[in-house]
Amino acid sequence: MERRRVLTACGTVLAGMIAGCSGGGGEEATPTGTAAPTATETATATATATAEPTATETETAEPTATETATATPTPGPDGPTHDLDESFTIGSGNEAIGYRIIDFYAADEIGSSANNDAADGTFLIVVLELSNPRDNAVSFPNNNFLAWNEEQIRYIDDDATPKIGDDDRIDVEPIGTTTVLAGRSKTGAVVFDLDTDQTYWLRINPTGDSGETHYVRVGSMSEIQRLQGSFT
Repeated sequence: MERRRVLTACGTVLAGMIAGCSGGGGEEATPTGTAAPTATETATATATATAEPTATETETAEPTATETATATPTPGPDGPTHDLDESFTIGSGNEAIGYRIIDFYAADEIGSSANNDAADGTFLIVVLELSNPRDNAVSFPNNNFLAWNEEQIRYIDDDATPKIGDDDRIDVEPIGTTTVLAGRSKTGAVVFDLDTDQTYWLRINPTGDSGETHYVRVGSMSEIQRLQGSFT
């Protein structure tokens, strides 16, 4: 009985030894599980969206037409002009006549209470000196001594001019029918019947082929000094 126990014990010991030998005495290798590489999605979709170049609309404006305001020329004197009390000569040799326009006056009537003339517009009274540098006598050039503007030409009023001598408001004689001897001069007045709201020039033409037309500014008829008082 005891022998069986011993055998059993020996068997047990032997079996353990056999098992130990067959295991090779080494530790079991624990498999190191290397994880699959993480897909680092470098979404470096750094979309450097370079925007298309902006079309810089350099609107080159068409050159502005510089409108050089060419003023429409107002018709005016086409010859020499003179001021009051300025002496000038038109023509040469035996065609020359000298002038000096002394003053202007305006009136609605000319003459005296017994012998007068009323203007259709306003009378312009021109006081002047006529000189004769010729070798022979000269008459006042009625048809060449004019009141003028860009709209009209007016001749001396042959009815009103003679009545200047009867008007006590002005001490001057009519000169429209005067003859001036060679080398002499004479002072007198002539009369025009003009529109009250117009502006005028005296336009004095040469009497012959020599010389050019001369002008003296009268101005607006509304601004001409008027004869004072009433005729008797």
